[in-house]
Amino acid sequence: MELNLTQLLYLIKEMPAYKQLVDQLGQKSDRARAAVLDTAKPYLIAALYQSLHRPMLVVTAQPENGKKLYEQLLVWLASDQVKLFPEPDALPYERITSDNSTEMERLQALSALANITKDNDTTTKGPPLILASAPAFMQKTALYSDFTAI
Repeated sequence: MELNLTQLLYLIKEMPAYKQLVDQLGQKSDRARAAVLDTAKPYLIAALYQSLHRPMLVVTAQPENGKKLYEQLLVWLASDQVKLFPEPDALPYERITSDNSTEMERLQALSALANITKDNDTTTKGPPLILASAPAFMQKTALYSDFTAI
């Protein structure tokens, strides 16, 4: 049985600091920042995701932190909304094959992003929340036009 704490997300919406943060992010402010304790990050990210109804990309410095945050967010949000974009197992010029599950996760995250229309609407699943580490985010991927042409 999966633990789902989605119903508790409304509690943060009553906090003045949270309302101010949502307003700043809603205005697309480049300087909107929040200093949050590590334990509160999943709760805050899940609440922002539900309030803004927009695709989100969260980038962590280390791959381990990204995987940990991904697992924590699965408690707060539905698993079909949250996607992990892991770093490839092999470096670009190494002669080893990468893990199929890693490649599949990367493709699922890219596919979720490719399904976003101009109005930020997606299929019934809603906008995606993508978690990536900096090394994963910096790896080249296919061009959008090439990826969607497949």
